[in-house]
Amino acid sequence: MERPKINEASVADFIVERNRESFKDVAWEGSYFEYLDMVCAEPYRHTRTTYQLTFDMIQYFGSDTFEDSGEQVRRYKLFDDPFHQGKNAIYGLERTISRLVKYIRAGAREEGKERIFILHGPVGTAKTSIIDLIGRGLEAYTGTDDGATYSFAWRFGKDFHNTEGGSLGFGGNTKPDHAGLHNPVAVLPSQMKEHPLFLIPRQARRDLLEKLFRQNKIEDRFPIPHKVLEGDLDFNSRQIYEFLLRRYKGDWLRVMDHVLVRRIQFSESGGVGIAKIPPEGNVETASTPVTIDENYKFIANLVGSVNLVRYHGKYVRGNRGLVHYSDIFKKPSNYLQHLLSAVEEHKMDFGEVGCDIDVMLLGTTNLAEYQALRSDPLSKALRSRMRKIDVPYLLNFHDEEKIYNRGLKQAKRYHRIAPHATELAASWAVMSRLEKSDLPNASDIPEESRQVLAKLNPLAKTLLYAGEFPPFLNNRERQALQREVRKRLRNEFQHEGMDGIPTRILQNVFADICEEDGSDCITPFAVFKLLDKVVDQGPVNYDFLARQRDDGYHDFRAFTAVLRQRYDEIIASEIENSIVNVDPSDIEKRIRHYLRHVTAYNRKEKIKSEVTGKDLEPDESMMRNVESLMSVEDTEREFFRFKMVSRLTNALTSGTQKVTPGAEPLGIDLQGVYQDVFKELHRSLYREMRDKVNWQAIKRQFEKCKTREQLDKHLAGEGESVRSSTVTLVDNMDRTYGYCYECAKPIILYFIDKRLG
Repeated sequence: MERPKINEASVADFIVERNRESFKDVAWEGSYFEYLDMVCAEPYRHTRTTYQLTFDMIQYFGSDTFEDSGEQVRRYKLFDDPFHQGKNAIYGLERTISRLVKYIRAGAREEGKERIFILHGPVGTAKTSIIDLIGRGLEAYTGTDDGATYSFAWRFGKDFHNTEGGSLGFGGNTKPDHAGLHNPVAVLPSQMKEHPLFLIPRQARRDLLEKLFRQNKIEDRFPIPHKVLEGDLDFNSRQIYEFLLRRYKGDWLRVMDHVLVRRIQFSESGGVGIAKIPPEGNVETASTPVTIDENYKFIANLVGSVNLVRYHGKYVRGNRGLVHYSDIFKKPSNYLQHLLSAVEEHKMDFGEVGCDIDVMLLGTTNLAEYQALRSDPLSKALRSRMRKIDVPYLLNFHDEEKIYNRGLKQAKRYHRIAPHATELAASWAVMSRLEKSDLPNASDIPEESRQVLAKLNPLAKTLLYAGEFPPFLNNRERQALQREVRKRLRNEFQHEGMDGIPTRILQNVFADICEEDGSDCITPFAVFKLLDKVVDQGPVNYDFLARQRDDGYHDFRAFTAVLRQRYDEIIASEIENSIVNVDPSDIEKRIRHYLRHVTAYNRKEKIKSEVTGKDLEPDESMMRNVESLMSVEDTEREFFRFKMVSRLTNALTSGTQKVTPGAEPLGIDLQGVYQDVFKELHRSLYREMRDKVNWQAIKRQFEKCKTREQLDKHLAGEGESVRSSTVTLVDNMDRTYGYCYECAKPIILYFIDKRLG
């Protein structure tokens, strides 16, 4: 098959065809009166400030909700990083991001004074990434119709100085083109990307916008932004505006002929709408007079009586958008005093001149730097203008695990990652960040719930925060942890997650494993080993290790031992489930049989015997046997049976079937509805069959064979029973749990040694 030929022309055609409309829209230019037509049609869209534009942008990318620890949490899809296929997605910080969005929404609605948003937290908690994604969102949004944003430029024609007609002696009968409507020879963009509505005098602007909002019936839904009502042109535009107004003897329409409205698209690299100020930056704003050698010389010559200036600094780039101060408090507080006028008066001093600005100010800081600021008396006024938003470490190990897996994406080309390696590392990390609950002493919580809360050790709390009940809790105890109790537990400590092992340290642990020459597979055993080394380094190297132990909490050495025990239970279950082929239909048959009898028991009805046809009492012995597998105590039997039938009823009534007395519960996914029962019955059937397995023979096969190919070759000379058990084990470990042979081998050998030992 001939490969398609790709050349310069075909590449250009591909790009143009895919982007023709977006190129056309973003490059829009028009007269001031064409722009006013758009304002009249959609006054809200064309009066938006930075806060309104940013809030609308976040809404544009969408959101959804999910339940976490008993409460509904909103997830904003912007922070999934739709721009790079999730490469920089933010995991597990939905509560923090929702708080930030709430404050942005308040600014958009002008519900109070604007603030400097400070993302505050320990190192490595994605503070900068959150702000960067807001910037990427604004870049993308201002390229859409919904996010269209406009500024303007001044233009002049070649006949600007010819007031009588003609064009400097060329074609005396030609109408002069003073404003460059047909052939502009000089165009000066607004350096501050000013709002075009600033060209309308303030009072007329207010009257016009109030009328437009009223006519469009949106005055109750959206405020007319005070920045648009009160804002003024910058120094250069004001000088040119007043010069032209004098030149045309107050004819505002002729002045507006010199205005070219342009659509702008935000771009951090292009210096439009987004600016980042590094901690080492010293100069943020300045202005210098324009000399004849600069790009302004043509305009300066045309309007010779006007003194123009050139603005410098990050606020020139960030105006109409956001300004991001990275590690803001690494700068001395006296250096930040200009932020007071920026956030309160919306003005910025550029040295030679001042200027109105419209920016959202965001900064990042770590714990130590913020504490140092609090001790500085000069910072009191500054702190009163700030909105501090804590950005903690993650407390859901599933989210933490996603970060490790993302970092290991490249490493997977060269290393195999055993199942549970990142999961257990993430669990260790979350355990290090948790606080012991005081809720067992809360008098307004039911006694039964308090007793269960008192049982929550760090691992149990870690599992609960991830939406899993600790395995040692029975059904009644799980019921005691009702939604409101879990919600209160999750929100008990405002500072929970602000201390503990940094995510970056765990990322370094995996990097160290990858750098080892003999490491073909990253196993939990290697992770445990390196975690112990981290603890060995002590608080001199890692501050979080200085925490005092509190009834199992902050006992970092013990965390590894606890997780080793949990891992033993996990691999025992996986290997046991893999060594024999248990027929799921046998398990389902048992569950159906149990449900038939327990339904009749609850209704005080009898069961018709399939053999004799006689009516019999429900089989109490059989029901108790199933319940013993579920660790149901005698005092809980009635409640357990009631719940089992309730689960069945809910499953059936959510569909089209009805429950009929003595009938088989057909037509539903029993394994899905009774997943816990299915699992325990599976283990029961395994126990009936496991004694037939020759574990010593399996061990010998694995010890002799380094690869799966060697194993298959070696098994060809073995007996059927040994070959069948070994192949079944390896295949099921791979197919069901994702273990390659190299990952499975050390784990299976470890399990056999513990089992036979």
